[in-house]
Amino acid sequence: MATTHHFNLDPVQVTIAALGILDRQLTLGAIPARYSELNFRGGIGDVINVNRESRGIPVVAGGISAPLTNPITGDKNVFAAASDRPLPVAARRAPNGFVNESRFPVQLTTLAQNATSLSMEQVAFDLRKFGTQVLSKLTRGFAEYFDDTTAAFIKANINRSSLTAGQKTAVGGDVSITLPKSDGTPANMSARALALRTALVDARMALNLAEVPVSERFLIAGPEVEAILLKDPEFVAVDYSGDTNALRRAVIGRIYGFDIVIHNSFGLEMYLFHKSALLLASACPAIPMGAVTGSVQNVNGVATRMLVDYDYGMKADTIGLDTMYGLATVKEDPDYTVRGTVIGEKFVRGLKVAITESTT
Repeated sequence: MATTHHFNLDPVQVTIAALGILDRQLTLGAIPARYSELNFRGGIGDVINVNRESRGIPVVAGGISAPLTNPITGDKNVFAAASDRPLPVAARRAPNGFVNESRFPVQLTTLAQNATSLSMEQVAFDLRKFGTQVLSKLTRGFAEYFDDTTAAFIKANINRSSLTAGQKTAVGGDVSITLPKSDGTPANMSARALALRTALVDARMALNLAEVPVSERFLIAGPEVEAILLKDPEFVAVDYSGDTNALRRAVIGRIYGFDIVIHNSFGLEMYLFHKSALLLASACPAIPMGAVTGSVQNVNGVATRMLVDYDYGMKADTIGLDTMYGLATVKEDPDYTVRGTVIGEKFVRGLKVAITESTT
């Protein structure tokens, strides 16, 4: 009688479980908005078009809110009473708006993949809990790769350098500050923290001027900034201990409406943006004909493929995860205007705070 190993894995359930574990392990990679396609027919370098939601349909009050006047000749009371209010002489219907969801391209720039071989001896004697011994290790590497590539994208793209001088006057630009040289005294620590907090107020104003939503705002920084903030006597950290979500564990507190997320990819710099400022688009190719089994699934906007194959030469199973993805900043509609200044298709949902330290 033929025997099989004791796992008897269902590829669909394994893929869903892997994506669930991955989602909990992401820090920076959990921040961007997500879009995914399961039946993608292209490859690395190809582009996916994603809809950009319109901000809203404006109210047109002209000809509607103006009061009607009393047409009776010679009457000193020019306002119409309810009893003799005349009919309007001109059309008062507002022009119809349009839900204008423009499209913008997101290029699939990255192929994330990892795999592991499971020898027949490992399967027979060593592996007892597939989730903790195999699946969590695969997804951990995936999560670290997602976070590292997201960090590189944030450093290269979260800024307002594309705005003109006039546009920066209307909505603000990037912020630059110089910190006093550290000497370890209480007064010095407060002065350094005050410089950071002042920059954060300026950055908050710039986001408010651009009408960026006040919820789901993030401050991304490195350990150096974290140390300055934690030494600030006016900063109160938020304890998220016990939460299994990696992003929650990375949030050290909240200041001026920003959730502070610390990641080692960053140095003495800060990036502030709304969740909608970034979009992560992912797609999966079809399961190859030569694979023993596999599954393509989408959980919380991340599309991932799991493949299982067998290496006859090594007498080992191979199990792997892969996905194609790309990141993009979300710019505004072509007709976007603030305080009479046309902003157009520019990035205003985030900015950079450049930090230098005084040498004296």
